Amino acid sequence: MHDIGIYSVGNIGAKLITFLLVPIYTYFIPDTAQFGYFDICLTATFLLSPIITLNLSSGLLRYLLDAPDNNTKQVVTTSAVQMLVRTLTISVVILLIISCFFTIKYHWLALALMLSVTANDVYGQLARGLGLNKVFVSIGIATAFLVTVLSLVMVALLGMGITGVFWANILARICPIIIVELRQRLLANHLIHNIQWREQAKQLLRYSLPLLPTVIIWWVLSFGDRWFVLWAVGAKANGVYAVAARFTGIIYTFAIIILQAWQETAILQYKSKDRDSFFSQIFTIFIFALCSIIIAYTTALKICYPWLVDTHYIDSLQYIYPMTVAAGIYSVANFLEMGYQCSQQTHRALAPSIVTCIVNVVLNLILAPLWGCWGVIAASTLSFIVFAIYRGIDTRRFFTLRPSSRVFAPIAMLALCGIAYYAQLPWWLYLSINVTALFFIIFSLPLQLRKSAINKIIQHH
Repeated sequence: MHDIGIYSVGNIGAKLITFLLVPIYTYFIPDTAQFGYFDICLTATFLLSPIITLNLSSGLLRYLLDAPDNNTKQVVTTSAVQMLVRTLTISVVILLIISCFFTIKYHWLALALMLSVTANDVYGQLARGLGLNKVFVSIGIATAFLVTVLSLVMVALLGMGITGVFWANILARICPIIIVELRQRLLANHLIHNIQWREQAKQLLRYSLPLLPTVIIWWVLSFGDRWFVLWAVGAKANGVYAVAARFTGIIYTFAIIILQAWQETAILQYKSKDRDSFFSQIFTIFIFALCSIIIAYTTALKICYPWLVDTHYIDSLQYIYPMTVAAGIYSVANFLEMGYQCSQQTHRALAPSIVTCIVNVVLNLILAPLWGCWGVIAASTLSFIVFAIYRGIDTRRFFTLRPSSRVFAPIAMLALCGIAYYAQLPWWLYLSINVTALFFIIFSLPLQLRKSAINKIIQHH
């Protein structure tokens, strides 16, 4: 529970600090096309980073956690770094060759962003693999904090525009690495010379490469919508859509934290006789909590939105409610992944991801040209529904969920608040409807159910 608390603080802190950047960017970068281009570059960076590094950061973490002594940790670290230097060098050369034949705006900054993001991720996994969880989280928080401060300086004060956004994100990822290395000397103490590192590197790759398709599919499902908006509607619309996506990301974060809070208990409870009952209780509570969070968040956001973003981006408000609902559906599918983790049959998680990815791409190709941003949102929502249904059926081999019949109450309130979201209502009436809906959800959750699940979690911790 201690580590879960640490990761939760890191997740919330990083996301909330990043959340504060949206007003800064929208007020000082009125050109929606420029902001949309940066968002595409950042999305491409997160997608390409595991590909160009062959997902070695996953292997680095796994083998460091299993290393019996410091010497083995040194061999693992050295092997990973040697491989990463080579893969990054090849990637830089390829990008430079491509830039000679095609015009890529800000290609040097995009390259620096990719390298800084990769270095930040690998260094963070190194700290985590060495058992320095507080260092790992502090790197994430420091990165988000520096992005905010440097964005204020470069974008708001110096007026550097989109160039300032690039530099703020690059420097914010490099500086924490330098500071931590000077204090902790993680690399200095774990890099050794004159060793046979290739055999260890092959072991890292044998572990990392099979996980790469799942990582790629996850990024396509989570961030591929930006590419379809850019393709079907244009860069300006993508800038507006990107702002809505930034606000939607908070729902994913809260869902991840809720899941982390019971993950260990789920694994311990998996072999118990009342497993199905316990999982059903947690699932019911999860639906109640998720719907409540979505309603409360979108209510506050709609009322405060004119003060949060510039008028050039105000149209993004119309997309937020369905995008948060789509994020909620994805979170339900993510909840069902616990079956694969508890049973240790993680290879079965790949099939539903592949099917969902195919459905997502096909629907976007059909709907995006017809309905623009709304088509992309519809494609994401429908593909996430397919994802949840597939996993719901597939995970029945691991456990059977029988949620409370009252689970329809928060879903009904979510639909009601969605209608109110688009109705032309005075703010006080809109707020009253949603507050009433939240109270109805709270009192709909059976008290005995809540006490039973919470007591079981406490017993296991």
